[in-house]
Amino acid sequence: MDNLLRRDYLDGVDSLAEYLQYNFTVPCSGVRGENKLECSFSDLCSGQCNDNQVIPLFNLIYRNASSRLHPNFRLTYPTMHLYNDEYYVGEHFAGVKIDPNTNVISRVKVVVLYFRTDRQTTEVSQVLNNWETSLFDYVENFDHPFLNMTVNSDAMIAREVRTNGMTCVPFFSFSVAAVVIFIFATNSREHFVFSHNVVMAILGIAGPLMATGTAFGFLFLFGFPFNSITLVMPFLIIGVGCDDVFIIIHAMRKTDKSESLEDRIAETMEEAGPSITVTSATNCLSFAIGIATPTPAISLFCLYTCVAVAVDFVYQLTFFVAVLVYEEKRLMKLQKVGEEKKIEAAMERRPKQVLSIQNSIRSTAGAHPPPANPNGIVSRYCRFLKDWKTRLCLLLVLCGYWTASYYGCKTMEIKMDTTNLIMNDSPLNHIAWIYERFLWSEGQLVMVFVNNPPDLTKSENLHEVLELVNRFETLPYSMGKNSTSIWLRSFLYQSSLYHNNKGFNGLLQEWLEDSEGGGARWNDMLRLKKDENGTILGIDKFMFATACAMGDDANWSTREKLQKQWRGVAHEYEHFNVTVFQSYSFYIDQLDSIGATTMSTVIWAAITMDLACLLMIPGINSILTSTIAMISINIGVFGLLSMWRVNLDPITMCTTLMSIGFSVDFTAHISYHYYRNPTSWTTDERLADALKSIGWPMIQAASSTVLCIFPLMFNTSYMVWVFVKTILLVTVLGLLHGIIFLPALLLTSGDLSRLFGGDSIQPEKPEKLGEISQASSFSSGNSETALVKSNSTELRTLPQERGSG
Repeated sequence: MDNLLRRDYLDGVDSLAEYLQYNFTVPCSGVRGENKLECSFSDLCSGQCNDNQVIPLFNLIYRNASSRLHPNFRLTYPTMHLYNDEYYVGEHFAGVKIDPNTNVISRVKVVVLYFRTDRQTTEVSQVLNNWETSLFDYVENFDHPFLNMTVNSDAMIAREVRTNGMTCVPFFSFSVAAVVIFIFATNSREHFVFSHNVVMAILGIAGPLMATGTAFGFLFLFGFPFNSITLVMPFLIIGVGCDDVFIIIHAMRKTDKSESLEDRIAETMEEAGPSITVTSATNCLSFAIGIATPTPAISLFCLYTCVAVAVDFVYQLTFFVAVLVYEEKRLMKLQKVGEEKKIEAAMERRPKQVLSIQNSIRSTAGAHPPPANPNGIVSRYCRFLKDWKTRLCLLLVLCGYWTASYYGCKTMEIKMDTTNLIMNDSPLNHIAWIYERFLWSEGQLVMVFVNNPPDLTKSENLHEVLELVNRFETLPYSMGKNSTSIWLRSFLYQSSLYHNNKGFNGLLQEWLEDSEGGGARWNDMLRLKKDENGTILGIDKFMFATACAMGDDANWSTREKLQKQWRGVAHEYEHFNVTVFQSYSFYIDQLDSIGATTMSTVIWAAITMDLACLLMIPGINSILTSTIAMISINIGVFGLLSMWRVNLDPITMCTTLMSIGFSVDFTAHISYHYYRNPTSWTTDERLADALKSIGWPMIQAASSTVLCIFPLMFNTSYMVWVFVKTILLVTVLGLLHGIIFLPALLLTSGDLSRLFGGDSIQPEKPEKLGEISQASSFSSGNSETALVKSNSTELRTLPQERGSG
């Protein structure tokens, strides 16, 4: 980071380049000859293998003060001139300062060495991988009195990203433990049985864990690759799976204990089945849509999560329900062994157990239970929401929330940054800083490939090719003609030195074979057409390189703009089949598509969610209100993520799909339970019953989800934190919408429906149902006590006497 052109420093760089090229070896087991047991990079490299040749040439001239000023040696930037040949040094030198008097390079802060080659065979590729891995270790332990060194490569990035993903693994056990404790603490029965809570806590989380293992094993079996980002998936599956566990357990608690176990399980699944089905289906569909996204990492993450959610749903309906049956049988046996009188006495003292018969979901006759107790907290809360003043205040709050969220969505920046995929202490952060501060701002090569060149023996075609080169050299941010490396100009300049009558192709062949004249070093930039004797018949394809310097505008937006301009010029010469490549083209292509892909994915996912809900909740009011709530949740998640300094990138796209799927969980449960209640009830009675049925399990589910991702808050990875932030936002906003805003919306839509005659058909109320409703729901606490003291036989036959609802 200071001047590397000082004698000892530049000699050190020169020696290091030579050592890594020729003397840094790895075992190669005869890959390059039977007697060759250790191979250097020069042994493994194919082609010219002279990427770093400018370093010793520059050092040889610069170390002699008189040579620097020699007219045949011009150490200019970004191209230095040695006799009649040109060498581009802008790719190797950064932090460059030019002497204004001599125009010679006087300072270099960063020197970049390149080791590039083709992987010719599987054996050579494996040895190259070993060489690269050994180089990582060498750089990690590099100790030099003058120099410091860092390394960057695709394999290095892959290793650091994998390390980043693996940091999630140690936190997983803490998440499991936290959720087990939470299920245990919130799963108290009417008569507390310690062993039951332990069994439910352990086996409740066993389903999601098995689903995670099954999904990984199944996809590995079919050859799908592993990506470290998929390690976030188990945390999501625990959250989704535990949601279903709470709903099933809560539904089982409300069943009539006097009925047979078969009827109670049937009634439990009638109550919980549609809710967990619609949420599992919407989560699956949301991630299934993400599989079609063009970014491989997102597609793979969505595939793993989609399969895991589907498998978890199957396990909940089979494994966990079976566990529940066996657990209930075990408890029934415990009750019969010596404690029947104590349990009966406890049940008589606690009216809650008998009242659970009144709250039984539905009898075999299909009758509806009476509405919730109007004097209860839930009913009073619903009547509070029904007040127009309350709903007006909520509307104002929502308007402010939507405005802030919309502003956040508009200001969310589309940005690609490899440092978001690695840990804060990764050495690649230093590399990224060097790229941002020096390499991209001061000069970066763009490779132009002419895949269908014209016949260059004709002068008009030569002029058109040179015009193509000139177009790239005159684009904004271009470093101009001085930065271009193209064989054609060098050949045309030097061909006059060759005196023969062989024509263009003959001169070209002689020039390319002349290593002393400098023509031989251009061989890698051409692919030639030759006859059987090796005589050049023409040029099959060629490439050239030119440089751009973005200066202070070195950002992703400028890079995207530049790439579009390069491709625009290439398109103008489509008859030459011109293609353009830059080292960050891969990221720009994703950056280019991420906005449109995100928008289309969100729209299709939202439509799919609505269709899935429509199949389970065929009520127009419930569908409209849940859709509005779902959109509101997602706009809030995106907007607040933007304010929370999260950019739109592939990681955010993953969380986008996740938030869409999870937002349905909070809206579908309330909407379904509201929809299934009789329309003869008032809107606040329907809502109170819905909240009483699903409100507590939904709070449990939200709390367990937050507990599940809580250990990840101690992870410093940006990638992990985006998931944490998204889950926190979708959970908090989903719960607020499910408990406050959606109920208010349902009350409003229900009132409008009644106002315009949408509920004109009223079911007939049977007398017995009316009597029981008056005795149990619309009376004071004394009437509840009286009902408890009623004849037990009458209570057991109560469901059959409710009529058809």
